Amino acid sequence: MSAALPQIVIRPRRSVIVWLLPVQAVCAFTVWAVINGGQWLRSWLLGAIMFAMALPLLLSLDASLIAMMMFEPLRGFLRRAQYLLVPYSQTDPIHILTPVVTILALAVLLRNQRLHIFRATTLAPFVSLLAAIFFLEIFNPLQGGIVVGLSGALLILVPVAWFFFGQYVDERFVTVALRLIVLLALVTSLYGIYQLTFGYPRFEQYWLDNVEFYNALAVGHVKRAVATFTSAEEWGRYTVLGSLISFGFAIGAQRVLHRAGWIVCGASLSILLLLTGQRTAIFGLVLGFIVLVLLGARSFAGAVTRLFIVLLPLVLVAVLIKPPSEDEMWSKEETETVDTLLSHAERGALQPTGEQSLYVRLKIWQDLVTNVIPYRPLGMGLGAGSLSALKFSTGPQLPNSDNFVLVLAVACGVPGALLFLWILLRANLLAFRATRRAPPGTRAATLSRIVAALFSVFLLNSIFGLTFSLYAVAPIAWLLIGWTSAKASAKESSARESDSLATEIE
Repeated sequence: MSAALPQIVIRPRRSVIVWLLPVQAVCAFTVWAVINGGQWLRSWLLGAIMFAMALPLLLSLDASLIAMMMFEPLRGFLRRAQYLLVPYSQTDPIHILTPVVTILALAVLLRNQRLHIFRATTLAPFVSLLAAIFFLEIFNPLQGGIVVGLSGALLILVPVAWFFFGQYVDERFVTVALRLIVLLALVTSLYGIYQLTFGYPRFEQYWLDNVEFYNALAVGHVKRAVATFTSAEEWGRYTVLGSLISFGFAIGAQRVLHRAGWIVCGASLSILLLLTGQRTAIFGLVLGFIVLVLLGARSFAGAVTRLFIVLLPLVLVAVLIKPPSEDEMWSKEETETVDTLLSHAERGALQPTGEQSLYVRLKIWQDLVTNVIPYRPLGMGLGAGSLSALKFSTGPQLPNSDNFVLVLAVACGVPGALLFLWILLRANLLAFRATRRAPPGTRAATLSRIVAALFSVFLLNSIFGLTFSLYAVAPIAWLLIGWTSAKASAKESSARESDSLATEIE
């Protein structure tokens, strides 16, 4: 009688030790960094964050993009929190984490798709040309040094890489990404409410006492809240995205409970937007909501009816409600943060032409168009006219235009600004076409409608704002432009194949 005994494989003990060695090294270095504190601990934490964003590249590009999207809205808070460990400095290594991971992701994409990514879709050749102009402008000596150009590249050039990522993501990823934006907008805004209610924590107050070149933080006698973002403008723009996405999903929801939940999210974020004190963001939300509603019309008469229904309450509010005076805003005490910001937002929204800041902005634009840009038609460098020049350049400083198109005209010249504007307008047109062609009631129709509404906001806030240089917003904008371009190319390719097949049959 014989019995078959299972074979037991005994692995060498040293193999376990080899696997444990990296873990032990990490634990030992962590303890050492905590003991030494300061710069070493900050470097270790920043390295861990970058590793957490880059590691998902081993799984897929989508996973790494999600990781970076989760980090960007928290970048401002983490930057301020580091002042618990180190003293304030104008240069901050946290700002290079996402660019490094973005370059790694682009390298992975190039390895898989080769140079085809630069001409893969309808807008790809034009975006590639724009990126080439941005790259060359890094070395423009008129801006005051290559450090200024590199700093400008972090704000303007690096986010363009997300266009190429957008060409290779699918509807499932876009759906997840848009829902993630809504969730992050709600969570981060809660911290903004905390700042308005209880004030800035001590480490953030330390940042406020030392920060330079941020005069727009003050409204009357109070300080704006910035939530977890790097600026109040970034918080406002991100909140607009979350609100419009929520309303878009509410329109496309099939179940009543889902629709009600999305409406609550959209309404909550719309109310929170008032607390950001960003008046141009409010106009962006109104424009995006109007576009979202109009894209559901199936005829011209239906579009006119929808437009009348949407504009009627807005006109009544503008006529019946009297905007607060500027003196009323300045009469608020330092503790009346919410009332001050609401008065500021209400005054700017109901009486935009009565704001002194508008005329100051228009005067700056006039000076740039008549006295600066004509004498530097090919640009002054990628960092010229931005915060980068204020920090690192010793030459003449240009005023903040708060207009991304003019920023590009100063930095990259008239050709670069016109090319960017053409790409943005073309992306809007492609998004509108995709919305009209998508089968009603499908996920594709809902996503196309949301993206088309967001593109209208990107266009408005590129003229009245700096959307494409905001850390948490610019990558999303370029990603959606790339995705829209890929969808348009797929549609054109399908149409050509159908025509070819019809020709062969004939």
